[in-house]
Amino acid sequence: MSDDVSTEALPGSRLSARWQVTPALARVSVLGVLLVSLGVMLRRPDAVALGTPLVIVAVWSLLRRPSTEPVVHTWLRHSVLREGQTTAWTATIEPGDGVEEVGLAVTETAFTRYTPTSQSVALGSVPGPPQQLDVLCQSTRWGLRRLGPATCAVSSAFGSFRWAPPPVEGTLVPTVPLPEAFAARAPVPDPDGLVGRSRSRRRGDGTEIADVRAFRFGDRLRRIHWPVSVRTGELHVATTFADEDSEILLLVDAMQDLGRSTGLDGDDSSLDNAVRAAAAVAEHYLRVGDRVGLQVLGAHHSPPISPGLGSNQLRRLLDVLARVRVADGGVVDEKRLQGQLRHPVSAGTLVVVFTPAISVGVLAHAAALARRGTPTVVVDTLPRSMIAPDLGDDELSGLVPEHDVSVGARLAWRLRLLERTREMQRAQLSGVPIVTWVGPGTLDLVLRDIGRQHRSPRLVSR
Repeated sequence: MSDDVSTEALPGSRLSARWQVTPALARVSVLGVLLVSLGVMLRRPDAVALGTPLVIVAVWSLLRRPSTEPVVHTWLRHSVLREGQTTAWTATIEPGDGVEEVGLAVTETAFTRYTPTSQSVALGSVPGPPQQLDVLCQSTRWGLRRLGPATCAVSSAFGSFRWAPPPVEGTLVPTVPLPEAFAARAPVPDPDGLVGRSRSRRRGDGTEIADVRAFRFGDRLRRIHWPVSVRTGELHVATTFADEDSEILLLVDAMQDLGRSTGLDGDDSSLDNAVRAAAAVAEHYLRVGDRVGLQVLGAHHSPPISPGLGSNQLRRLLDVLARVRVADGGVVDEKRLQGQLRHPVSAGTLVVVFTPAISVGVLAHAAALARRGTPTVVVDTLPRSMIAPDLGDDELSGLVPEHDVSVGARLAWRLRLLERTREMQRAQLSGVPIVTWVGPGTLDLVLRDIGRQHRSPRLVSR
């Protein structure tokens, strides 16, 4: 906290202010002079005895008034965070003569833990090199977080003079979601690219053996399967399935955010589950060489991300997910949702929809994609506590205004759950598998089923 540092080439901006008299010095001066004057005029030695120390303190403070301004730099250490990551507001101070105490305080921000918990730190000034103060800030939930503002102050002896520049406003710091542990062993049903690690249904250069057959003119010598060739006395070669990349489109339903969110180590809302699950799926498929795109349904200022490859694509996806904001539920949001659902989906794309299954339009869109032959999976992100028919007042207060929490509101939620079950059954009858997010292996079973369906004859609507 008090490590010696140099003020040369420090980040952030240098703060400026003027030394000002504190109310404490004004009170001491007035009260001391008043007591001494009254004691002399009224011949009260007790009043003189009480006022004399105050006058001495005031005179000493004026004599020790700082003559130079301190050199102070304040900045926030990180511009991007991940959930659970810690940054710090840092102040580097070169006090100068006459300074007795320096301090740094940070204004509280939602979903942020501070060290120390008082959100402030102070240090007695000592002569020598510049000193550093740190207030640690840990972001516990994804989203745009404005950490601060931070206030730095310097005081002289007895707190008589104070050097207090204006608070330093913090910039919006995106906190990207921390992807949950996820892995999928089942291949994507319809890989359609040129390179990658997904097994195609056609033969070609790859890593997974498809068959062993007799050698023909034009076969490569490195494809000779020596165990079979030695056993049969004739040359045989191994054929393989081609390795191709797949295209995955992630649809995140941001029309509602149901449940209470208390941060990374607490309760999760439906939007928390959707954002973290989408980040996990995107990270997995991008790391195995597939192309991943993203579209946030109904959210403000969340542009669609075209399918792409690599670590830069992952950074773009995480940045958009960090900026997701739930829709207001108005007419404009409904129109925006309808326009997003009309966005064309290329053939062979695996569509993964993350939704609490409350919006009828999102489920209907998933069913329409499945009927057209597009492999589609719906991931149910509604918190398990919200499915209970008897919700507590805490959960119910997030659905209706606080003054409307009543037996009628609880009954209305029960009816909505029944409608949700009916709509989910309709989607399943249309060929849309619906799974609950459980981390690794969530999509394995449904991807295998979709793969078997795509290898069998089927009718699709055009």
